[in-house]
Amino acid sequence: MKRFAFSLQRVLEFRRQIEERERGLLESLGTRRRRLLEQAAQHEEESRRARAEPVQRSFLAGLDLRYAYQYAQALGRARKEALAEAERVDQQRQQQLGVVIEARRNTRLLEMLRSKRLRRRLRLADREQEAIAGELHLAKLRRDLSTPSLQAPQKNSSRPWPAR
Repeated sequence: MKRFAFSLQRVLEFRRQIEERERGLLESLGTRRRRLLEQAAQHEEESRRARAEPVQRSFLAGLDLRYAYQYAQALGRARKEALAEAERVDQQRQQQLGVVIEARRNTRLLEMLRSKRLRRRLRLADREQEAIAGELHLAKLRRDLSTPSLQAPQKNSSRPWPAR
């Protein structure tokens, strides 16, 4: 049975897509947390205004005072719920940050592998070019030496160096 294999480039592209998706999730969690914190701050402000409004009026019925107090309590509970949800989202965000770091590590590992393979291929190509250049140089020398006009002159002397 023929073995199926992906090219390194395709796997790298897939890992990059995964990394981008995980980063998008991290950003959406960060945005959601900011919105929840803003919502909690709005509830805090409305609760403060709801508690301060009856004090500013000179006349207020008991039922209106009770409703204002209940409204302020409901806003306080909503604020606490928003803060609790923001805390849960922050924990999810921290977990997602770990996932993003792992995805980046995987992507970086494949990039280093691709770089290593490229360097190895370049080294092999350089060796091949050097071998070809060496063979061409030797072929030129052989051709030059086989031509009678360029052959080295024969010395009749048995001395390896010239006389003075």
